[in-house]
Amino acid sequence: MGPSTHDPRGSGADGSLPRRGFLIGSAIGLATAAGVTLTSCGGDDTTSATPTTTGNGYQLIASFPRSDPYAAAGAPQRLPLLIAGPDGAPLDQIRGDVVFEVHRDAKRVGTPITVSPHSEGLERAYLPLEVTFPDVGTYDISARYRGSTMTTTLSAVDPATVTVPQVGAALPAVATPTTDDHRGVDPICTRDPQCPFHSVNLTDALASGRPTLLLVSTPQFCQIAICGPVLDLLIEAAKKHDDVTVIHQEVYANPRAVASISEATPAPLLSAYGMTFEPSLFVVDRNGTLARRLDTIYDRAELADAIRSVTA
Repeated sequence: MGPSTHDPRGSGADGSLPRRGFLIGSAIGLATAAGVTLTSCGGDDTTSATPTTTGNGYQLIASFPRSDPYAAAGAPQRLPLLIAGPDGAPLDQIRGDVVFEVHRDAKRVGTPITVSPHSEGLERAYLPLEVTFPDVGTYDISARYRGSTMTTTLSAVDPATVTVPQVGAALPAVATPTTDDHRGVDPICTRDPQCPFHSVNLTDALASGRPTLLLVSTPQFCQIAICGPVLDLLIEAAKKHDDVTVIHQEVYANPRAVASISEATPAPLLSAYGMTFEPSLFVVDRNGTLARRLDTIYDRAELADAIRSVTA
């Protein structure tokens, strides 16, 4: 599941990353000039993929699951992408807007999409591409950056196969741990010091008629150092918004009770939502409808915009 490893099977028979290792290989950690192994954190459906590039050696890196059912056809999708430099390391800064094109069967789908880079409050730059895939199928996503033409691929799937709550739908009410009731999750927060977002149960928050922000992340066990920074940004933003309820949900139920994090059990909410990645921020309006979902990475500016969407 995303940045930390959680698979008792270890690596796959083909040497692919374990099921919770996809972000390490695909997004923020180990990009290489020769290509990137992409593995989501669900079951055995691992995939190895090599992004293609021509020109100066820059690469487009997908910072989202590629082998799980993830991108639902016919529904708006936010796809965070990174750019790796010629040395294979993801860029800390992306200079200027980037224009994307989406193709299927060598035919362009829709019009070019201009995306501004984000990195405010982070030590990593990314591009949040927003796109709707009209039909189920495999799509090529391409962009140009500083003389390089970069391409990666994504499969859009039947919405019925996607388990993670989708934008526009009601967020399922699942009881989350609080300081008064851990609900079998220990610890309820691995940030040091503990964050202030563990006093309200999600089921109560959704019934309150207030906007709700739910962040799924694990600061201590995040191997790529992004779960902590996005939680810190949320703490900063929450100080300006006493009109929203904020909840932080840890990823593991028992990380300190096992010999290896690979043996830890996912927290109940992740199982209920069918989540195979983290971090993810669910931004919910007063009616309990999911207005935004910011998966794997967000910066200060994108977070502020997401909060405005449910408080304005």
